[in-house]
Amino acid sequence: MKPSSRIFLTQAIAGPIAGCLWLAASLQANAAETVGGGTLENHAQGPAPAFALGGSGFVLVKNWDFGTNGTVRTMADMDEHFVYHDQWNTIGNGENYGAVMVASSAATAVPKQPVEGVDAPKVREFFPDSLRTYVVPLRGAKTLVPKEHNAGCGSFMAKWRLPRAGSLLGQDMIFETRVRFLGFPSFWFAIWNSGNEWVQGAEIDVVEGFGWDKGNASNNFDGRYWHANAVPDRNDALKYKDWPTTMASRGVESFDAAQYHVWTLLYRADDTYAIFLDGRPVQEGKLKWTIGAREDGAPIDMSFLFDATWAHTKIDQVNRPLDASALDGKYYEWDYSRVYLRPAASSPVR
Repeated sequence: MKPSSRIFLTQAIAGPIAGCLWLAASLQANAAETVGGGTLENHAQGPAPAFALGGSGFVLVKNWDFGTNGTVRTMADMDEHFVYHDQWNTIGNGENYGAVMVASSAATAVPKQPVEGVDAPKVREFFPDSLRTYVVPLRGAKTLVPKEHNAGCGSFMAKWRLPRAGSLLGQDMIFETRVRFLGFPSFWFAIWNSGNEWVQGAEIDVVEGFGWDKGNASNNFDGRYWHANAVPDRNDALKYKDWPTTMASRGVESFDAAQYHVWTLLYRADDTYAIFLDGRPVQEGKLKWTIGAREDGAPIDMSFLFDATWAHTKIDQVNRPLDASALDGKYYEWDYSRVYLRPAASSPVR
């Protein structure tokens, strides 16, 4: 039973009756959680946001609670709610990532996509309270080479998407994800949003980080040099290309990626946004959710992407071969991801 789903009795009741009542209440609460239809009218059942960010009045509209005790329990559930490619039908952020997304079956694959159990070992595995995704060699490769794309990963993207965002949607949004992972050389980790068209925006990287390692304990495994930002945002507090000043500049002095952390995007109906790590603000700015992020740009939709991958062919620090054995025992672990909406009329004056 996940902590977020537990019901604690407000009265102390002694003896075995208390245990039975607690179990019954817990099971009922868990059973009552739903994924949701994605709108204020057809909302989900589940917990409130982990942190009181942006005020009250938010309604849970999507509740992807991973694990056999959650709302996304099996690979059939994953296939129902997610795809294994991005909104442009590419499986490696174009040709950029070294590890490409692996489809769950031939039925969910796009052309030339590797399939789990055929071209790759298991890349997604459910546990009681989580989904683990792995980076694995493809077709028995012993040495992984980014430009050969001979590694596969368990990344995914939600089928559901918002038709608009910000002022064009007319609702405030919270997008919250709880995740951890065991670092490995050249990992590439990103939770982000983008639209059906991309011409220099709009894009929000709730978090993005990659695992370079220069030796002598100089590495990027602890998160201080990851970034959270929008592309492009001409009004952001921290500059997009200046990665080394992002998390560290906001007081993130140490960070253990193997522990669970909550990444949150608050995107308001006035086009302002703020990004949080465990409730701590790490970025803010203003962004129009249109092609090119222009005030007069054409509106676009908003997708929700979960990249748990490896290497990048355009960045030298992580464009290096790796012995496949370095991935043994490593994984990304997803607890939940949730989306909340609130009518703009209910937004507090800031």
